[in-house]
Amino acid sequence: MIALTTSAAISQSSPHDDRQKIAQLQSAADQGDASAQFNLGGMYLTGQGVPQNKTKAAKWFQKAADQGHAIAQLTLGIMYDTGQGVPQNKTKAAEWFQKAADQGHAIAQLTLGAMYDTGQGVPQNKTKAAEWFQKAADQGNAIAQLNLGVMYDTGLGVPQNKTKAAEWFQKAASQGHAKAQFQLGFMYHTGQGVPKNDTKAAEWFQKAADQGNAIAQLNLGVMYDAGLGVPQNKTKAVAWLQKAADQGDKNALKALRILSR
Repeated sequence: MIALTTSAAISQSSPHDDRQKIAQLQSAADQGDASAQFNLGGMYLTGQGVPQNKTKAAKWFQKAADQGHAIAQLTLGIMYDTGQGVPQNKTKAAEWFQKAADQGHAIAQLTLGAMYDTGQGVPQNKTKAAEWFQKAADQGNAIAQLNLGVMYDTGLGVPQNKTKAAEWFQKAASQGHAKAQFQLGFMYHTGQGVPKNDTKAAEWFQKAADQGNAIAQLNLGVMYDAGLGVPQNKTKAVAWLQKAADQGDKNALKALRILSR
């Protein structure tokens, strides 16, 4: 899933100042201030100014979440999902993600979509997965945009539509998501959802390859070997194939053996 994060932090100050800030935060939390409860939970989670105690962290996140604090709901969902500070419980995790997602939190929407996609904590439902990915994607979440593109590409949860798939891959790729860049490059190479264009395919493979995507490195090596979308260059072909091979890509190893002959 996703890593636990919190906005809680204590600035550099003397131990006396820290104790005073903690006392003030504790007082506000005890009086029901949701933001104070969330921040106090964050301090216990990370051990900032207080001894690290994930059980106490979960307790304070729970109090803030019960008051509708969306980030606390998301964080509590992550704790139930991973079993930190509370017994692992995928069903409860999904319930808290649902609450935060209903408030429009994009990461909660993405995570809830992933749970429906895989059937963790909720019955597997590809249609609902696509609906939640759509909500997060509309807010600009690159991972949700990629996931939605994959669903349109494969016809899972939505009617298959290669054009829409390419549009969502484009949105995620433009934000620098390596896998989306590879997917978009592949669609340009095959002419699915976009006009076939090997020059654009190579450009997107290059972007993904530069980020270490092994399949993009393999494909870029093949394109340099064949002169597709780029000037033929056997040296560059070998260099990119080697990068993919170094990551364990068996097809790249096979291509290198062929070129070596």
